[in-house]
Amino acid sequence: MSERLQKVLAAAGVASRRQAEEWIRAGRVTVNGRPAELGQRVDEGDTLAVDGRRLRLEKAAPAHLALIYHRPAGEALREAEPVDGEVPKTTYDRLPPARGRRWLPLSPLAPADGGLEVFTTDGDLRAAASRLAHEIVSGYSVRVRGDVTEELLAGLAAAAQSADVPFTIESVAVGGGEGRNRWLDFETSGARGRDLRALLQSHGLEVSRLMRTRFGPIALDPTVVRARYRELPEPERDRLYDAMGLARPARRRRPGRDDEPRRGARGEGQRPQRATGGRRAGEPREPGPRAAAGKAPPRGGPRRRG
Repeated sequence: MSERLQKVLAAAGVASRRQAEEWIRAGRVTVNGRPAELGQRVDEGDTLAVDGRRLRLEKAAPAHLALIYHRPAGEALREAEPVDGEVPKTTYDRLPPARGRRWLPLSPLAPADGGLEVFTTDGDLRAAASRLAHEIVSGYSVRVRGDVTEELLAGLAAAAQSADVPFTIESVAVGGGEGRNRWLDFETSGARGRDLRALLQSHGLEVSRLMRTRFGPIALDPTVVRARYRELPEPERDRLYDAMGLARPARRRRPGRDDEPRRGARGEGQRPQRATGGRRAGEPREPGPRAAAGKAPPRGGPRRRG
């Protein structure tokens, strides 16, 4: 069944739909060697290319992927400036191969900030996250230096609504710290890291560190240390699609394996193991009475480890 070209490119994680449309208008996309047209429909057998480079969509992952990454503060997303003659690794240098697709960030952090980054191979999911940017609830942990009082915390929500770019503070609480150094835990919607920095600095607090801990239904796994990632299993990935108002992708199946019962698990309908009667490995079985009478022994289920 044919589909619109920009939808195919977005579904493959090559680009968002808007970016794909821009590429098509600029003549960067070809279909079967000819310049593509906006709204053109393509089939599975068509050959697609961007800037002359063929897109091997047939090798793409069978379902859309998503992962979380713990981004260190100061790490560049794509391109890094040389430091002492050496170019440090970027976030994209640390991500795993996307299996024929491309990782797209959902609401990427500024380089000065760190914490949770969410990546997907689905251009539609990325577009939905951009469209709902002011509605998605995110969590931040911010380390500040200064006098943190109850009156100050109580006034932050109203101040956020009066900012140059208004945002909502759902909750704020002191998360720990000593002396004049405190961690503040925020639940916000529509806020970026720089918005929180500006708000706190306007209240006389010095921000020394800012981390995103949650994006929508996805939280930063404490087992994922800095500069490491974890691919989201389907239940977590599905919650992300639900939050963005999108249909869940088709589930992935491994032919010939998912239908087999797990080793060591006795499920409904499985026969219990038979005792060996002390027979050693390699020793032939003694014929039973039915076999002696010329009848074939009954077939038993495969041996399974207990």
